[in-house]
Order: sequence, then C-alpha cells, then structure tokens
Amino acid sequence: MAQQPATAPVDSVAKPAIPTGCMSLTGLVTDENFQPLTGATVQIQGINDAFSTNSEGRYILTSKKPLPRPARLKISAIGYETEEFALNTCIPPDVALRLTPGTRFKRDGRIKKTSSTGKVKW
Repeated sequence: MAQQPATAPVDSVAKPAIPTGCMSLTGLVTDENFQPLTGATVQIQGINDAFSTNSEGRYILTSKKPLPRPARLKISAIGYETEEFALNTCIPPDVALRLTPGTRFKRDGRIKKTSSTGKVKW
C-alpha cells in the first residue's frame, strides 16, 4: 500500500502579509479639461503636512511613518471646488477638479469671480 504524503494542518499555512500603511503616495491633479493643475494643494487629514502639485500636475506625498488607514485625501486649488475622498489603498486615483461656479480665468492667468448684480426682468 502506498503512503499518502503528509499535509500540514490548515492553521500552520503561511498567510500573506497585509500592508499596514503606505509611506508615500503619488498621483495626478488636472482641471476639468484634463490639463495639469500646477500648485494644487494635496493633504491627508490627520497629518499636518500639505503638498503641492508640480508643473505637470503630479504630487508625491511622503511620510516618516505609515499613513493612517483608511485615510481621507483632500485636494484643493484656488478657483476650483475642493475634492475629498476616502483612500483605502496605496494607489490614489487621478483627480480632475471642477471650476467653482461663477469663476473664470482671464487671458493673463488671473482668476475672476463673477456675480449677478443687475435687476432681473420678468
């Protein structure tokens, strides 16, 4: 009679390590036309540091200790609506910010907030 190979008990099987947190995050911030946003602020709630996007709209967040999980990522830029979302992985999504209603850019790069001050005709 042939012998069956010995099998290890189920409890002794090695389980994959679950990552406890990320030490860095990278991503891309664009406007609603998918053009890179330079100088947008990227922040993880609970951490005092804020990071800015570079000329290509990219950011790199680095930390000396693992980032909290789940984390909340907040991205803002002047003239744009702030985006905030839960970050459950170490790979944040690319974000496209929308202009704040009533905001438009002039040709020289300045931001103008428009408002209605005239009478409404019925």
